[in-house]
Amino acid sequence: MEMAQILMNILITGSLYVLMAVGVTMVYRILRFANFAHAELITLGAYVAYSLNRAGMSIYLTLPLAFAASGALGVALERGVFRPLRERGGDAIALMIASIGAGMVVRHVLQQVYSAKVLTYSTPLVSYQVLGARVSQVQVVILLLGVASIVAFHLLLTRTRMGKAMRATSDNPELARASGIPVRRVVLATWVLGGGIAGVAGVLRAADTRLVPTLGWEVLLPVFAVVLLGGIGSFYGAVAAAYLLAAAENLGVLLLGALGMSTGYRYAISFVILILVLLFRPYGIAGQRLGGERE
Repeated sequence: MEMAQILMNILITGSLYVLMAVGVTMVYRILRFANFAHAELITLGAYVAYSLNRAGMSIYLTLPLAFAASGALGVALERGVFRPLRERGGDAIALMIASIGAGMVVRHVLQQVYSAKVLTYSTPLVSYQVLGARVSQVQVVILLLGVASIVAFHLLLTRTRMGKAMRATSDNPELARASGIPVRRVVLATWVLGGGIAGVAGVLRAADTRLVPTLGWEVLLPVFAVVLLGGIGSFYGAVAAAYLLAAAENLGVLLLGALGMSTGYRYAISFVILILVLLFRPYGIAGQRLGGERE
């Protein structure tokens, strides 16, 4: 495989990881728990897009609606499951277990509605030559949205009132509340943004591969690896980790091929790197010890 193609594959994989990891990072930063239901936020967006695509809508026009559907599911989980648990004194472990259960419910509902069959979108079979590498139209969109999401979230966190409120809430929710920041509104905005971008990532992942009820669950482990390596709660760390692990996976394919081993082991290389980094930096590339519980 030519180096140009490998570099392009790294950018594509890294951009997809960025889109998928943003929501996990945001929720942990604000609420301090690992949200395993994030997998179903990814999957729901993909299925909403599938229904609209089969009704004649272009896959790219379905992205805003997939964003809205997954964002709405995030808000529903917050109001129906996670907020009541927090108000009753549930800790991070209780919230994590609840997220696993909620995710299983959503996954099985989707499977009941759409079946467990492998589904595909109706997408244009168009590819381009970019700097010597071949990329599909879907992969071009993944690259563009990956870069756009990095810029958009940077501007959100640094230039907008909501972004500053999110940062204040994540640092000290009690002080933020005492300062007049509407903490509940900040939490809901976090779910909308994190869930919505996960839904968009699900559409692009399914369009680039295939759609099954376990779509989100299949990528959840690498997504958590990105979040851990970058530093839990660090958006910029997650961005760096996304491309680092993407590089490890794609370059690992060459190494495994040279050793005569299955390329299915490429994920193992990423986790070896994750373990080595955490041994020297337990809180990840850009992470810090985060204390305290969130209401």
